[in-house]
Order: sequence, then structure tokens, then C-alpha cells
Amino acid sequence: MKKALLLLFLFTNGFLFSQSTVYSGVVKFKSDKTPIPGVSVIVKGTKIGTQTDFDGNFKITVPDSLNILTFSFVGIQTLEYKLKDKVNLEIFLKEDCNIDWFDEKLIGFNLNSGLINNPVGGQFQISFTPNYNWPTIKTGISYQTNLKENRFLNTYLNFHHIFVSCDFNADINSSYKNLDYDSNIELSAYSVETSLNFNKISAIIGLSTIDFTKSSENKKVNSVGPTFGLGTWIGQPFLMSVSAKTTIYKNLSEYQAEVKKEYKGLYGFLKYYKVNTFNELSLGIGFEFWY
Repeated sequence: MKKALLLLFLFTNGFLFSQSTVYSGVVKFKSDKTPIPGVSVIVKGTKIGTQTDFDGNFKITVPDSLNILTFSFVGIQTLEYKLKDKVNLEIFLKEDCNIDWFDEKLIGFNLNSGLINNPVGGQFQISFTPNYNWPTIKTGISYQTNLKENRFLNTYLNFHHIFVSCDFNADINSSYKNLDYDSNIELSAYSVETSLNFNKISAIIGLSTIDFTKSSENKKVNSVGPTFGLGTWIGQPFLMSVSAKTTIYKNLSEYQAEVKKEYKGLYGFLKYYKVNTFNELSLGIGFEFWY
């Protein structure tokens, strides 16, 4: 009887041991394909694990009932790798990143001058984050006039740093513009846009609605149109952002462009706006400070 139980025990253990697979491989940085020593390799949900050697190599026995390996290391994005039929693996890991946003608590003021039509104006903006899990909220208002019949009002409410990762983040921007020009052109426009930011390049996609009247031509446009644009950040030695976009309405187009440069709290910008025969080139200078 004892011999039978012993044989059954050995058979059962042999059977269980056979229900596993040995996986081996090498772990490398995705950026430059160099091996990573000391990476922790764990069978998810168990204490079965090992580490990569000096050359990034590893070997681990995985029960066939489990199929996920976890690769982790300080400064590296943790990877969960689903095992398949392949037993010789080549694993690529990304370096982790810490993103600090320096615009989450800012107040800014500046003076504007329309170089073509509205020489007097100003702008105020503020940004804040309600709590750690919220995006940065940015809002502001600008106003320009010739102190007579012309005025150009622009307000905005933006939500920045949504869907953040190391290589990508997104913004949602909304704005309202109101224009009276030479007792001839009247305009009200609303827009909602998404800015998809890939490293230093941004793709701008949105939708706008406009109510436009030009008295001299008896022209009236009430239309909805798509907005398309691009933006980029130019590094050393210029340290400036550049963006341009256009909105296409029925029988009307709207064009906007901006160059902005910051230096130790001071910043200046150059904005261009065109719709129909109205053009404005605005120059602004001001300052921002953290609170």
C-alpha cells in the first residue's frame, strides 16, 4: 500500500512538472536595442521569477496554466507580455518618463497693439488645476479697439494635458470671437478644437460656427465649418511656439496664425487673423507668473 502511494505521488509530481514550459530570451531598450541587466521577470500572479543577467538574458519556467510575464525595472515602463508558442523571446522596454507641467498655476497680462486696424488692447489669462487628476484649465480674454467703431473681442476656455503619455498628450480648446469693423463687417464665431500633441508637433482638428455680415456687399453667412491646423515647438536657440490654422465655411474662409516666445516670465507674441477683407496683425508683450 505504501509503495502504491509512493508511486502515485511520484507520478502526480512528474505529471505536474511536465505541465510547464521553459522560456528564455533577452531584454533590450527599445530606443537603442542595448541589453538591460537586472530586469525583474515575474510570472504574473505568482512568486516565480528571475532577473536578467549582465547581457540582458533570462530563463524562466512557466506553468502552462499561466501565460503572462511581467518585466519591471527602475526607470523603465513595466511591461506585461502575453506568452504564445514562441519560447525564445526578444523583449523591448521603454524608458519611463516623468512629465512636469509648468503651466498649471499661471497668471498673465499683456498689452496688445493691432498694427493694422485696432491699435489699443490688452489680454488677461489664467490657468489652474482643480486637483491632481484634472487637466490644466486655461481661460482668458483679449480686447482690441481703435477707440471708435472698431472692436475685436476674443475669449477662450481650454483643457490641456488630457490623455497624457510620454510621447503624446491632447488638449481641448474652445473660443468665442466677436468683431465689428468699420461699420461694415460684423462677426460672431464659436469653435471647439482638439490639439493632438506628438512630441514637438501638434495636429489641430475642430469645428466652428460663424455668423458673418458684410453690409457693403449685402453678404450674410451663417455656417458651420471644419478647422484644420498644425503647430510646433522650436527649441534652442529660439524657444518659441508656432501655430497656424484655417476654418472653411460656406462661401467664407477664416485664417489664424501665432508665434509666441517666452523668456524668464516675459513673453511676446505675433498674431495674424483674416476673414474676408478684414486683416489684423497683432503684436503683444507681457508677463506671466506662478501663484
